[in-house]
Amino acid sequence: MRTKGADYVLRKFATYLLVSSLLIWLTAYGQEQEASAQQQVSTNHQQEVDESAIDLFIETQLEKSHSPGAAVVIVRGNEVVYAKGFGWADLEQGIPVTNTTLFELGSTTKAFTGLAILQLEQQGVLSLDAPVTRYLPWLELNYEGVPVNVTIAQFLHHTSGVPFASLASIPIDASEEALERTVRGIAGSELASRPGESYEYATINYDVLGLVIQQLSGMTYEQYMLKMLQELGLNHTLPVSELNNDGRVAKGYKILMSSPHQFPAPIYRGNTPAGYLLSNVDDIGRWLMLQLGNVDVLPAYQSILDRSHDPGTLPQQDQDGNYYAAGWFVSSQGNEWSHQGSNPNYSSYIILRPDQKLGVGVLANINSAYTFHIGKGLVSMFTEEPMPDEEADFYPQLDRIAMGAVFVIGSLILGLLLGMIRLFLQLRREQRGYVPLSSRSWLKLGLVFVLFILYYWGISKLITLLFSGLPLEVVAVWAPSTVIWAIYGIYFIGLMLLVYFAVACLFPYKEHISTKSYDRVIEPDAAKEVK
Repeated sequence: MRTKGADYVLRKFATYLLVSSLLIWLTAYGQEQEASAQQQVSTNHQQEVDESAIDLFIETQLEKSHSPGAAVVIVRGNEVVYAKGFGWADLEQGIPVTNTTLFELGSTTKAFTGLAILQLEQQGVLSLDAPVTRYLPWLELNYEGVPVNVTIAQFLHHTSGVPFASLASIPIDASEEALERTVRGIAGSELASRPGESYEYATINYDVLGLVIQQLSGMTYEQYMLKMLQELGLNHTLPVSELNNDGRVAKGYKILMSSPHQFPAPIYRGNTPAGYLLSNVDDIGRWLMLQLGNVDVLPAYQSILDRSHDPGTLPQQDQDGNYYAAGWFVSSQGNEWSHQGSNPNYSSYIILRPDQKLGVGVLANINSAYTFHIGKGLVSMFTEEPMPDEEADFYPQLDRIAMGAVFVIGSLILGLLLGMIRLFLQLRREQRGYVPLSSRSWLKLGLVFVLFILYYWGISKLITLLFSGLPLEVVAVWAPSTVIWAIYGIYFIGLMLLVYFAVACLFPYKEHISTKSYDRVIEPDAAKEVK
């Protein structure tokens, strides 16, 4: 029989045992959770800031692209987790790329112009559904020979019907009137499709929008953009024409003979709203966070930033199934916003994954598809998705093809030069003599001229086909110089062949001249002696 005291002791012992067990379990659980949390933090930290893996990936791609330099920024949430410069801002002077080095943005400029258009709409200054002629009365455009209305929204979404080849109409011009001159260059032109019916990317669409901004704001496009950019806290982003110190800008390069060569591109100030803002990765990092809604900004700006990713109620898809919003390609699911930028000697790529609060920006001082591949690859690294296939880099491929063509063409030209030298030596030694053309010879010479014309016509058509209708003077700005050498070489071969056959026809070799034909070229007295 247990006593009351014994029961008390047992109850007390059981209580102590229960409490001790609970404390031990809680301690063990807490340590396990802490270890798990530390492991997760370590994993996430490694995933976000594993600089050695990121550096290696970027450096490998830049080596493949022959890019002199680049700068990359990665944001996640409200934090810049990576920002770094690579290579050279000036290869010849040995000036490295830093986070503050400025690059031309190319077509990623369009998102800034698109935002300015949405701001004017928000202020009640313009309507996206209004025809452009409400603001630029002289900008009449035709479809199948009949004037048609093209709305501001259609220019914004590249459904205006203005063809891609309108790029060729943008003049080389550094004056303050360059923007209006550029847009006036398409006034009265024929559209490739009825406005609103199909998507066709045409860079000049955004020059039209830039001129509308200028017309309605009472400021130049550049002045309006500087004001907006400063309000957004992008103090190092500016139009090229507003630059006061070009020492901050990376020199631009083009590929030539499989290596980068500095290329001072022509000035297209009239194309500024579509491709000629400058920025650095410090500002692009903030721009990415603005898109993701992760930094404080005036509510009015946040509203239009959100709207800039909306492709509208009747969007048109591009060949990859993306929609075009206000300067952004938006995936069909709406879970990715991106844009590439290409100028003759710069390239950029910006990509955002809003659901994952992730953004990547890449700037380079050469026009290369690897800028795009770096951006896509970094997203894959952070999201643990399969690494995308490398994009075919068009310009190095074109350079290699053109180098082979130049070698072959050079060999043909050398052979023809030797043939022509031999021909003229024969003329000098009087081994050849002039003979008035017979009807058969005229026919031969006429056939040569016809073939010559067909040769040049065929080359022109081939160039038009290969370069999307762009004329040779535009191709010369964008393509590697080896391409132009090859094209001029092909033209020169045709001219040399024409000259060779014409001389050979007019001055045949004397051994092949009949006695009757030869009598025409010797003196009459000598002819009598022969008889």
